[in-house]
Amino acid sequence: MNAQPNSERLILARNIRGMTQTRLAEISGVDQGTISKYEGQVMPMLDHDIEKLAQSLSFPTEFFYRPGELHGAESGEIFHRKYQSLSAEKLRLIHSHLVMLRLNVETLLAPIVIDRAYEIPRYNVREFDGDIETIASLVRSFWEIPSGPVINLIERLEAASCIIHVLDFATDQIDETVQWIDPLPPIILVNSRAPGDRLRFTLSHMLGHLVLHHDEIPYPEMEQEADAFAAAFLMPADDIRPELQPVTIDHLMQLKPRWGVSIQALIHRARDLGEIDERRYRSLFQMLSRAGYRKNEPFRLAPERPQLLKKIIGAHLSKGNDTEKLARLLAISEDDFKNWYLSKAA
Repeated sequence: MNAQPNSERLILARNIRGMTQTRLAEISGVDQGTISKYEGQVMPMLDHDIEKLAQSLSFPTEFFYRPGELHGAESGEIFHRKYQSLSAEKLRLIHSHLVMLRLNVETLLAPIVIDRAYEIPRYNVREFDGDIETIASLVRSFWEIPSGPVINLIERLEAASCIIHVLDFATDQIDETVQWIDPLPPIILVNSRAPGDRLRFTLSHMLGHLVLHHDEIPYPEMEQEADAFAAAFLMPADDIRPELQPVTIDHLMQLKPRWGVSIQALIHRARDLGEIDERRYRSLFQMLSRAGYRKNEPFRLAPERPQLLKKIIGAHLSKGNDTEKLARLLAISEDDFKNWYLSKAA
């Protein structure tokens, strides 16, 4: 082949399969030290080793000759909302699927022009003296969202060219992860296990990162700021304040389907807006715990479903391509293409 081997693709393929260097060495016959040198770019990958590694990882050999950088979480290009108990191994696998999606979207978008209804505005928190409520209000105004609940959040995000894809993360410890590397649009991977109300808050949290933190060097307050943005974006103070009283579990159950957020998010919002004090806040959460609602709230909302990636794939299929041709275009197996992008979960 004329192209040069790409060692970052080796790291990506290995992480996607959940293999250590030691395990890959065992099944491929390529020495672990050699694999380490390949991945560390200490020495160039040899063609005959690539063939062995490709077979062991169930990727076409062409995959390892394609360009594309990983841009991991340490680069500040990846954001996510997760529990601290999530293992590093599981997070690495999810991030690898996100990177794979970005690389594949880049290839699929090459011949396609996305019609953007609007852009994602960017604001600096410091320039607003930390007033995230105002920033969230400006974003809603910029997107011409009327007062009250946000109707079909995913549709709004896709209209701003966000590529959203649903995948079973095989864990409940993380809801989504996003990567935005210009000139590509934001690439968002969401967990199919997340209930609809949590997914809406998670996507709004992600939007907060895109609005407030894109290209920023990571700093400790980022997650708190993204949560504050999500609450203000989904539940503007002037709109929801008149509806919050009385702040009881029964009343909040009635508000949940209207606003598309969890009872817990409504309790947080009531506290942050001064509608309840800290004592009442703790009491309400104790009630939720006794009722078993902390993990499984009543009135589970159906999740909104993304459509844009399906339309992009459909555009390719309508031009006479089939799944085998599209898999070859992406340099992945047809089985992987179907499992990742055409499964029921997707």
